[in-house]
Amino acid sequence: MADIKDLDLYGLLELTIDCSEQDIRSAYRKKALKCHPDKNPDDEKAIETFHLLSKAIEVLLDKSARAAYDSVIRRKEEVKIRNSKLDATRKKFKEDLERREKEAENERYKGYKVNKSEEEILQQEIDRLRKEALR
Repeated sequence: MADIKDLDLYGLLELTIDCSEQDIRSAYRKKALKCHPDKNPDDEKAIETFHLLSKAIEVLLDKSARAAYDSVIRRKEEVKIRNSKLDATRKKFKEDLERREKEAENERYKGYKVNKSEEEILQQEIDRLRKEALR
């Protein structure tokens, strides 16, 4: 299954990023009724879809997890917009430079922990929610 930070949780619930908690709850109920495994015993993806819906509402209704997720989503959207504006030659140079920078960084920081990125913060929030759910 894909990682939460790689999924479009708002798209899964057919919502926008600026929706309210009430909108999230309402969209979740509607989607859960349609995708529930008991209502779709023949659909093998119903279980996975329902599980993704439950993860989506878990993240989107927790204020700190939602803020971290929104931050990651906005950042990815900004990068996508910026990259789409580059022409083909500059894009090739940029990709080559990023690849070499990443290789150099990996070589330099082998064995060291670097500052936490927004994605790591989101992963920590997801782990925290899992631990709370197990209580």
